[in-house]
Amino acid sequence: IAMIDKVLLMNVLNVEEMEKFKSELKQRVLKKGDYFISPGQVSKNIAFIEKGYLRTFHLDENGYEITTEFSQPDTFSGSYYSFYAHEPSFEFIEAVTDCELLLLSYNSLQKLYAESYLVNVFGRTVLEKACIERDLRLKKIVHQSAIEKYEWFLERYADIYKVARLADIASFLGIKPETLSRVRRKVIS
Repeated sequence: IAMIDKVLLMNVLNVEEMEKFKSELKQRVLKKGDYFISPGQVSKNIAFIEKGYLRTFHLDENGYEITTEFSQPDTFSGSYYSFYAHEPSFEFIEAVTDCELLLLSYNSLQKLYAESYLVNVFGRTVLEKACIERDLRLKKIVHQSAIEKYEWFLERYADIYKVARLADIASFLGIKPETLSRVRRKVIS
């Protein structure tokens, strides 16, 4: 499992703990357009993406989709509020492409935390990274011009750009699709 090698490279878990961690993972395959989670569903798992791309979004009061996150290989994805609070999700997580996921249930995670200090360190490290990424992403989306947002997106999400719908990218960047089209033309020329 690719993730396991990456974790070992981070020198966080020893081989024995890694085997325990691996034993708690379940594989799941999603086809493009399948949902990992839907609103109202209580999320019992977080996913590590081995292959493919996921999109997190919610619907505004007019029923328009607002993309809040794109997740790519070698990252975690989930409805974290629902997962940790055991409350219904308020968002969708959809496969942008065919995906191969490794799922870790809430109960398995708590069991691993109880058994291993190093798994706690690993979990904290992953959550800290996710919080930092979220805050940086929000700063970019809120404080940059449309051109700066687009250039940042191309740099940060180059592979997702190739597979995601332009309307979803525009929504993620907080701009209208027609603005994205104008910005794309400016950047290309």
